Amino acid sequence: MDHSDLFKKFGLNPPEPFSTELSIHVGESHNEIRLIIKHHLNKLGFNNVRADRDGHASLAELKVKPAHIALEGDDLDVVTGYDMLKELMEDPNVSRPPFILMSKPLNKAELMFALEMGMDDILVRPISQGDLLPKIRNAYNVFNNPKNPERVYELAKAKLRAEDYPQAFQIYSELTKVSEKAARPYIGMARVQIKQNSLEEALGYVNKGIEKNENYIHAYVVRADIYTAMKQDEKALEDLKKALELSPMNIIRYEGCTESLLKQNKIDECLSILNIGASAGLKHPYIIERLGYCYFLKKDYVNALKLLKEAVRIDPENVSYANSLAICYRDSKDFEKAVLTYNQILKKQPDNHLVLFNKAVTLIFWDKKDEAIKILRRILKIDPNYNKAKEKLSELGASIEG
Repeated sequence: MDHSDLFKKFGLNPPEPFSTELSIHVGESHNEIRLIIKHHLNKLGFNNVRADRDGHASLAELKVKPAHIALEGDDLDVVTGYDMLKELMEDPNVSRPPFILMSKPLNKAELMFALEMGMDDILVRPISQGDLLPKIRNAYNVFNNPKNPERVYELAKAKLRAEDYPQAFQIYSELTKVSEKAARPYIGMARVQIKQNSLEEALGYVNKGIEKNENYIHAYVVRADIYTAMKQDEKALEDLKKALELSPMNIIRYEGCTESLLKQNKIDECLSILNIGASAGLKHPYIIERLGYCYFLKKDYVNALKLLKEAVRIDPENVSYANSLAICYRDSKDFEKAVLTYNQILKKQPDNHLVLFNKAVTLIFWDKKDEAIKILRRILKIDPNYNKAKEKLSELGASIEG
C-alpha cells in the first residue's frame, strides 16, 4: 500500500498549527521537577499546562480532558509512560496526543524499543528549558506527519465512537496493509464487529491478531470480552489471566478485569485475578481494597477488615476506600467503628450525600433512629431531590420536616 500521504488517502483534516496555545499535560513523579518543567513551559509561552504526580492520575486526566501534547515520565508511579501510551493508543473511547517520554539516557536498544512503542520523541533528563520547545515541536510534527499511521488509527477510533462501523472497519482493514506484521488493526476490526454483535467474526479477527503477535496484551483483553458475551466464562478468565501475565504490574488491567468479574458476581475469579497482582508485588491500594471488598462479599469480615484498613492507611484521602471500610464495619455489627469512620470522612466532605446516607443507615441498624432521621433531613436540606433519603424517612414513619 502506498501510504506516502495517509491524510489525503483517508480524508484527514490537516492538524491544528503548532503554537504555544496548545495544551500540554505533564506527568512527573518528583514534585520539584514537575514544578520546574511547568515553570519552563510557562516561560516559553505555554499557559495551558496541567500536571500530575503519577501515571494513574495522569491517564485518568487525559481520558477525561485530552491534551494536545503529553510529556510523561518513564518512571511514573503505578502506570509508567510506556503503559500510559499503550492504553491511550488502544482505548477506542479516548484520543491519543503526540507523546514525549521523559527518560534517563537510553542505549540504542532502549531507544529503538521506545520508538517502536510509538513514542513521538524522547526528552532525556536532566531537562533544561532549552530542550523543551524543540522536542515538543518535533513530537507534534512527527505525530502529524502524513506518512505516520497513528493519525489514521485515531480516525478509525473516532469513526467507531461515532458508530460509523463500515468506515471504521474499512480504515482498520486498510491499516493491515500499512504494517503487515501488526496485530493492532485486526483488534480494531474485532472491536467494530463486537459493536455490531458479530461475535464469531470478531473472534476470528482477534485470533488473526494473536497469530501476528502472541504478546499483544489487548488482543487477550478483547477476546475475553468476546468469550464473556458468548457465555464462555472459563475461556474469558483464561484470557484475562494471560493479559495480566504479560503485564503484571499494570493497574489498568486489574481495574478492567475486576470490574467485569464483579458485575457478573464472580467473586472467586476476581480474587484469583487480584492475587496475581499481589503475588507480583503490586502494592497499589486499589488491589488491596478490591481484595478486601471481595472478602467482604464472601462475608469473611476478618480478612476484609484487615485489607480495607490497609488500603485506607496507604491512601487516607480516598473516600471510596474509607466508605468501603465503614460498610464492612457496619455489616460485621461494629456500628461504633462504622460511625467513627463516617465521621472522619465527613470532616473532609461534610455534605457528601452518599456518606451521610450510609451513616444514617448504620445508625438505623444500631437502633439510633432519631439520630438517623436528623441526618436524613439534613441530606434533604442539602439536596431536596435526594429520593433515597425521602424513601428511608418514609420507611421510618418520619416526615421530611422536623
